[in-house]
Amino acid sequence: MPSSLTFHLQNLQRAGLIAQRRESRQLIYSADFTAMNALVGYLTENCCAESAAECCPPARQPKAAKRGAKAA
Repeated sequence: MPSSLTFHLQNLQRAGLIAQRRESRQLIYSADFTAMNALVGYLTENCCAESAAECCPPARQPKAAKRGAKAA
């Protein structure tokens, strides 16, 4: 059974979202941003077309660390 990472990389490669090349004994993976942008565009157009604000809300900003915390 392949490792979890190998399993996911192979599925992404089969989907055409990443490319693989071999350098000696290493496998080098790279993102296919054209394919990824096309997928995001398709999903946005077909899944979020009617109510994009409800379906695809903007990412939340991380909470700032509290200032003035006492050192132990």
